[in-house]
Amino acid sequence: MALVETDRDEMITEINLTPLVDVCLVLVIIFMIVAPLFSRVLKPLILPGSTQAKLTEKNSIKVSVFPDGKIAVGPDFVAQSELAAALKKQIEAGAPPWALVRAGADVPHGRVMDVIRTVKEAGVSRLAFAAQPKPQGTRP
Repeated sequence: MALVETDRDEMITEINLTPLVDVCLVLVIIFMIVAPLFSRVLKPLILPGSTQAKLTEKNSIKVSVFPDGKIAVGPDFVAQSELAAALKKQIEAGAPPWALVRAGADVPHGRVMDVIRTVKEAGVSRLAFAAQPKPQGTRP
């Protein structure tokens, strides 16, 4: 058996990348799991009440306007500037050209009007507003 002598005083100058790669892969996996949870969470809206509220078509495009200024088309949040493109994309994908606008009672009227204008410009032919049904006999 041949023995090889080595200098024990020499410093190892190589960088071990294995722990760094392991940590990066774990972080990527965590972000892949958590990211869809943040993009799909819609806060509940306090809808205005109406004695005339009726059930609408279930296959309409749902546009939600939140008090903090966020807009969602279905479960996905979009910017005001991207709203028309998102609606056109859904209509081209086969969705019917009518929309159900869900705006909370505390959303400013001007904000809702901007969304309605954009929805109409996107080619939506029918528009409805979501409301909570009030019991019969109550005042509006």
